[in-house]
Amino acid sequence: MTRTLAALALATVLGATARPAPAADDPKLPDARVFDKLVIDTLRAVHNRGADLYNTSRDFAGAYRMYEGALVTVRPLLAHRPDAQKIIDAGLDAAEKKADIDQKAFVLHETIEGVRKNLKVSISESKPVEKKPVEKKPADTKKADDKSPDPNKPDEPKKAVDPVKKPADPKKPDVAPPPKAVKPKDGKTDAPPADGATVAGTVTFAGRAVADGEVALVSRNLPKPKAFTAAIQADGSYKVAEAVPPGQYSAMVTGTGVPARYNLANTSPLVVEVAAGANALDLELK
Repeated sequence: MTRTLAALALATVLGATARPAPAADDPKLPDARVFDKLVIDTLRAVHNRGADLYNTSRDFAGAYRMYEGALVTVRPLLAHRPDAQKIIDAGLDAAEKKADIDQKAFVLHETIEGVRKNLKVSISESKPVEKKPVEKKPADTKKADDKSPDPNKPDEPKKAVDPVKKPADPKKPDVAPPPKAVKPKDGKTDAPPADGATVAGTVTFAGRAVADGEVALVSRNLPKPKAFTAAIQADGSYKVAEAVPPGQYSAMVTGTGVPARYNLANTSPLVVEVAAGANALDLELK
C-alpha cells in the first residue's frame, strides 16, 4: 500500500516541466534508510512503466514526461542525499540539451538508474551494526564467609564443558552478488561467441582501488543501445560475465567515494573501445 501511494504521488506531476524551488527547511525523516528504500522501489516502478512506453508503445514523449516528473518530485525529498540530488540535476540539464524527444527520454532513464544505484550504496554504508544483549550471570547467593566444604555432602558430578562457540559473522550489507558465468553443458570453456568479446580490468580513483560498486558499459554505435554491468570486487577488479559485442562504449562507475559525474553515461568522460577477443580495460577515475 505504501509503494502504491508513493507511485500515485509521482503520477500527479508527470506533466511538470519546471523544477520546484528548494524548500526552506530540509525534510525531517524518521528513518532515512527506510525512506531511501521506498524511493528506490518507487523509481523502479516508474522505470519499468516508462520502458514499456518507450519500447512497446514507442511513446517517447510519454516516457520522457514520466521520467521527468518522477525525478522532479523526489529531488527535494533527498536533501539528506546531496550526491543523488547532483545526479538528478545533471540528468535533467543533459536531457534539456537534447534535440530529439527519444534521446531526452533515454537520458532520464539513465538518470533514474544512477539515482537508484547511488541510494543502494548509501543504504549499505549507513546500515547500523546489530548489538547483541550481554547475558548477565546470576548473583552468587553463597555467603562470603561460608567457604568450607560440607564433608557430609557428596561430590557433585562434573558437568561436561561445552566447546566454545564462535560468534556468527555479522550480517553483510544487502548488496546483490555479482552475476556468475554459466558454463556450457558440453564441458567446453566459456569463450565468447564469434561476435562477442570478454571485458575485465580494474577501477581506481586517485590512484587507489575502488573497493565496491558497479561498472556499466553502454553502447554508443550499435543499432539498439545495450548495457552490460559487472560488480567491482574488494581489490578493485571487475569482469563482465556476458559476451560484449565489439564497438565503442560509454563507461559508468558507481561506488563509495566515486564522483557523481561517473554515474551517468551522458556525464561520464570514460569512453572505451571493445575489440574481438579478450579486453583488459582499466578505468582510471580522477
